Amino acid sequence: MISAQALRDGKRGAVAVLAVVLALAMVSPSLATPEDSITPLEQYNTSKAKALASTYKPQLVRFYEHVYWCLPWLGVAKNGIGFRQPKGVTADDRYLSVWVMIDQTDDGSFAKMPRERRVSAMFSRYGVDLLRRLTAMTSAASDADLTGFSVVLSWPKPGLPPDRPVSETMALFVDKASLADFLAKRLEPTEFVSRVKLSVFDGKDPLTPGKLEIWEDTFNSTFKLKNYEAPKEAKCS
Repeated sequence: MISAQALRDGKRGAVAVLAVVLALAMVSPSLATPEDSITPLEQYNTSKAKALASTYKPQLVRFYEHVYWCLPWLGVAKNGIGFRQPKGVTADDRYLSVWVMIDQTDDGSFAKMPRERRVSAMFSRYGVDLLRRLTAMTSAASDADLTGFSVVLSWPKPGLPPDRPVSETMALFVDKASLADFLAKRLEPTEFVSRVKLSVFDGKDPLTPGKLEIWEDTFNSTFKLKNYEAPKEAKCS
């Protein structure tokens, strides 16, 4: 359905302009370097958020490095890893979140899908796997101050000319218990979807999310780039 194509060094180049409004202030997204992939402490406005960011920073850096070396077809947004809140939430609920941009080519079938089907395809392919890796590679799930986990995915909107790029973006937030049950297959996808907070954007414009479906897709955990070998210290397997 979707063939991913990554240029490892080109990940730092120009990307479609994104404008997802999250409760945590963010700079204009661009592909991040190791130094700016983690949201800095000064971007947080509560003691809980600052404490989470300080406590887990080494683990978040390691997670960034894992994505960089082991999933080189994905690019982490600037300040793309941190402790965010869902849009519109006033309580200081914090979700450990990763925001990635997906570089891909399309054989035409992706563009023909309705938008809600594209959102479902991207979450099934990348979102589930990233949430699994985020929970496995950090110990934050045991922290009482963490409400849950989040993944934000952005990809080029199909059908637009190259000189006028726009991204489609989905942001999903879910509580710790529901995610743990879903990943352990104790919670059916339909019930999982009923518990998440989902936002979808066309460029800057928020959209009605529509129906999210989830199906098995092992691409993100099985795809290998031709002629690319991650360093042994990356521990990709």
